[in-house]
Amino acid sequence: MIVVDEATFRILDTLSRELGSTISIHQLTSKIREYHGTAYYAGTYNKLNDLRKQGLITLTSAGRSSIPSLNLASYSLLDMLSEIELRKKREFLEKSKTLQLLLMDMESYAHANASIESISIINPERNARLNRAEFLILLHHANSGTFSHELISLDKALRRLQSARLIRIDSLSLTPNEFRSLLIADEINPLKEMLSNRITFYNPSSFWLNIAWLMRAAGKIKFEKEETTPGKISDIDLNYNLLRFGYRELGTGIKEGRRICIEYVASALLMQGGARQIDAVPIILAKNNTDYNLLVFLCQKYGQSGKLLGLLRVLQKLKPNSDIANSIKRLEAMGAKEIRADGKSIGDKMKVYDVNR
Repeated sequence: MIVVDEATFRILDTLSRELGSTISIHQLTSKIREYHGTAYYAGTYNKLNDLRKQGLITLTSAGRSSIPSLNLASYSLLDMLSEIELRKKREFLEKSKTLQLLLMDMESYAHANASIESISIINPERNARLNRAEFLILLHHANSGTFSHELISLDKALRRLQSARLIRIDSLSLTPNEFRSLLIADEINPLKEMLSNRITFYNPSSFWLNIAWLMRAAGKIKFEKEETTPGKISDIDLNYNLLRFGYRELGTGIKEGRRICIEYVASALLMQGGARQIDAVPIILAKNNTDYNLLVFLCQKYGQSGKLLGLLRVLQKLKPNSDIANSIKRLEAMGAKEIRADGKSIGDKMKVYDVNR
């Protein structure tokens, strides 16, 4: 086991939470204080210089400031980040002993399941207070012929754990391609928002190797700290993104808003909208590439699975797609109670928007 001293732990942990952000040493000191209680500029400055000499971080001049960043090309750093994850797990479980059995169950299941690469628990302290757990599960490269069955098997296993441990569980499972696409996307999406406050408790070395590989391939990736709630996405942002995705309500003025992923927009329409807005969901799904794993996760998390199931059944009849078919099977396996959608209204609207087979 690598021994990481306290000052190094605090600096590396904070930089890993702020990955992709441009922060000065003064700002880093404030962030360390926010996450860990105490920090002083002089101590941070001196330790950063030690870490730079070891090749673990870089310091880049920006005017009169120095910008510290993790050197993810350093294999030693990746080992340290993995040990930091394990230390965070130990400290979290000391404070949340009721979750020890759940994480042990998750690790045992993953150990026996060759498709799972790593597992992270998201916003662990806040969710533990709410008697819920949220997981990010990274999968190995999927065999397209068996992938749907693997996901359904995983969903069923998590439902059994939820019943056995008397805790609400939400889980997002992503393939390597999905993980890469979401992390480098120029839109707000849940994955970017998950990663700044997570503990990777199963196979953290693999998680950080993935991040390092993506950093080399993409040049820069950024974790986001603020979590988006679909039910609170503004009308300006919704209308702006609906137009981006090829849908516009007549009489609606469009102002530029934030770029938000289609899965958040669809979830927001299901949470906020009346019948006309909900009818927009199959239109944008049919006209754009959608990550259905992410969409199912969001609708399950925010209580919209029944609405989504009804819409997907209609969409599958009008514009068949294997991803939609597999999502229907997953929602059924999760026990979603279908809320029937108006197939005629949706079909008429799809003709208006020229969404063909």
